[in-house]
Amino acid sequence: MLININGKDIGKELPAINVINPFNGECIDTVPDVPVELMDEAVKAAQEGLKIWGGLSQANRNAVIYKYIQLYESRRHEISELLAAETGKTLREAEDEIDVCTKVTRGYCEMAAHLYGNCIPGGSTNGNEEKDIIFTRREPLGVMVIIIPFNYPVDLYSQKVMSALVAGNSVIIKPPSYNPLAIIRMTQILYEAGVPKCAVQVVTGKGRVVGNYLCGHHGINAISMTGSTEVGISIYKKAADNLTRVFLELGGNDSFIVLEDADLELAVNEAVGSRMGNAGQICCASKRFLIHETLKDEFVKKLKEKINGMKIGDPMDPQTQVGCLISEDAAEQVEKQVEHCIAQGAICVTGGKRFGRAFFEPTILDCVTAEMDVAKDMEIFGPVFPIITIHSEEEAIEIANQSCYGLSGAIFSRNVGRAISIASRLETAGNVINGGSAYRIPDLAFGGYKKSGIGREGISRTLEELTQEKNYILKGVF
Repeated sequence: MLININGKDIGKELPAINVINPFNGECIDTVPDVPVELMDEAVKAAQEGLKIWGGLSQANRNAVIYKYIQLYESRRHEISELLAAETGKTLREAEDEIDVCTKVTRGYCEMAAHLYGNCIPGGSTNGNEEKDIIFTRREPLGVMVIIIPFNYPVDLYSQKVMSALVAGNSVIIKPPSYNPLAIIRMTQILYEAGVPKCAVQVVTGKGRVVGNYLCGHHGINAISMTGSTEVGISIYKKAADNLTRVFLELGGNDSFIVLEDADLELAVNEAVGSRMGNAGQICCASKRFLIHETLKDEFVKKLKEKINGMKIGDPMDPQTQVGCLISEDAAEQVEKQVEHCIAQGAICVTGGKRFGRAFFEPTILDCVTAEMDVAKDMEIFGPVFPIITIHSEEEAIEIANQSCYGLSGAIFSRNVGRAISIASRLETAGNVINGGSAYRIPDLAFGGYKKSGIGREGISRTLEELTQEKNYILKGVF
């Protein structure tokens, strides 16, 4: 599949990177491995694109984006099938992701149309003369590098790319190496809708080459990235040399606390819903299950029945409930982590093995203790349920907070006031009461505490972060 840099179709003359279907190992397509000189060209083009696209009125930008939404909706089946094929997620999950994108993009357009400036009245403070008028307007940040992860590429394209464009920025997109095709296709639709090609470009290649170079480039004004904490820290360091603004949504090891007065059936259902989506490859999925001693055995029993009854298989089969992981390497990594937990003393109740190319069995690990790595900072990106027995809410809070991560959390109790009190003591940016932590609606100001990120992303917040406020002072005008 070709990409477009500085108005030119790029691909045939460059070394190719194969895009592999993780389910069957077939090569779906190829993308170019972009060299550094073309990255420089992309940055120069984006600077010109900023002038053109950012110079349009909000109404004119919105009109183009609304046309994009219409075209995107007409190609939804094509994109969802492409997404399922390159990620291994089920076709149903891919279609759900398509739905989210339309809502998110439309929401950003509506919010941008009502993103107002401020007016400071004359004589309001000492030094502010009564004959002065001060008002503010919001302007784009500039040229943005947007780094998109493999797990929800279409969803996060809408959260990051569309919000940046709606705000008047130009963007250079680094798609995930494993699955860049849906992102390239969506960008082609943007061109068709009328977005200038220099205002939105995709640069494919290995992350350690493309990401490293672009994030340290002096021509970049802001970086938005979702991915691992390790990579996020590396980006932060590179950006510091140029004082480039950075927005990072990073790892998580979310706690799922079930107290003795919880609705057990609800807790089990929410555990499955929060952990099994996208085969467990969700940053804010519940990953540490802290279950009160009076409910733990029954919780494990019911959880085992639920997950063992789920249909795992061909992502393109409409009846499939759980697809495969993004790659064979990812499945091997999860298997090594499970083996590590067992070596530290955990007991595998069910699952624990990979199969096929990139599948991993839904797994329950019982007898996990607070001292084990998985109870702290070892994030397992797969369908694994580490069970930690707790004896009090104080113990639950202590274990939940011992992680370096602080993305989201979940608390189950019939006493909502008690649950809110616990949530107020958790070192997390999001807390779901009587629901799993894998909760993200388009308006939510999503982000994390501690090493789970910097900044907030969502319709209610993003446009303020992707624009900058300019003061206009009219001195002595009347």
